[in-house]
Amino acid sequence: MKPSFTKLMSVAALVGLLVSPSAFAATGEVTLSGSTWTGKVDGTTKYTGSSLAAAANACVAAMSSGTVNIRNSGSTGQINIKSNVRVNGNGVTLTGSGTGGIVRATNSSTTGCDNINMAGAAYFGMYFSTCQGTSFSSTHGTSGIAYRIDNCKGGAGSNFTFGTVKLTSGGDNGVETYGIAGVSWNTVNATDRGACGMLLNYSSSASGTAVNGTRCCYGGGYAGFRTANTNTSTTLGTVNSTSCGRGYFSVSGSNNCTVSTVNATNCSSHGVWLQTAANTKVKAGTVTNCHPCSSISTDNGGNSISVTCN
Repeated sequence: MKPSFTKLMSVAALVGLLVSPSAFAATGEVTLSGSTWTGKVDGTTKYTGSSLAAAANACVAAMSSGTVNIRNSGSTGQINIKSNVRVNGNGVTLTGSGTGGIVRATNSSTTGCDNINMAGAAYFGMYFSTCQGTSFSSTHGTSGIAYRIDNCKGGAGSNFTFGTVKLTSGGDNGVETYGIAGVSWNTVNATDRGACGMLLNYSSSASGTAVNGTRCCYGGGYAGFRTANTNTSTTLGTVNSTSCGRGYFSVSGSNNCTVSTVNATNCSSHGVWLQTAANTKVKAGTVTNCHPCSSISTDNGGNSISVTCN
C-alpha cells in the first residue's frame, strides 16, 4: 500500500523542521575594516558603523543561541548578551569604560565569555546578574572589578564556573560574587588590585584550587582571599598572599569554610583573621612578617587556624 499524499507531506514538513537553519546555533562575526565595524550573523550583515559594542549587540539581537566571535581589538561600550549566547574574543583586547561592564548579562542562563583580554577603566569587566549557568575560559586582564557575578536583578544566581584567570592592576576586587549558589574555579592570579584578589560575598557551595594575591590592598583592610556576609560552604586548596592587606580574612558571619593552606608574606595586617566566623578552618601554611600572624575574634564556634608563624 502506498502512503497517502497527506502523510508524505507531513513527513516532509517534519524533516524540514528538523533541518531548518533556525534549529542550529547561529554564528556571529564582528570585524573591523579601517574605522568601520561590521556585525554579521551566519553571513548576513546586521550592523555597519563606528561602534564595536553596537555591532556585537546587533548580532546578539538576531540570535536565539550561538556564539558571537569578535575578531579585532577595540574600545567598547557595553556588550549585552542573553541566554544561550556566548562571546568569544578569540584573544583580542576589549578596552572598556563607564559603569555598565565590558560584557553584561542579566536574568539569563547558559551564557558566558571566552578568550577575552580585558583592558581600560570600566567599573566592571564581566558583569553578570541573576544568571544561571555562567562559565568563562581564558578571560583575563583588568577593569575596576574584573568579575562581578551577583544576584542584583531579582533573584539568586547559580553555577558560576571559570578555570584559571590572570587579573592585573585595577581599582577593586579581582573576582567578586554576591548571592551565588555554586562557584567553582581552578586558580585566581590577582596582582595590584585595590581590594581583594577574590571575594566571596553571601554565596554558597564554592570550591577552588588556589587564590594567589600579590599587592592586593596593601595597607588596607582587604585580603588576597576574603569570605564575607554569611558566605557559606567553601573549600579552597591554597591561598598565597604576598604584600596584601591581609592573607585570608573571614568576616560578618561567614561559616563552614575550609582552606587547606594559607601562605601569607609581608602583609600589612593579619596573615589569617577569622572574625565573627563559624566552623572555619585553616589547616596548614606559613605566615611570614604579617602583623599579627593570625587571630580569631568574636568566635562563633568551630574555628581553627594551624599555621607556622615566622
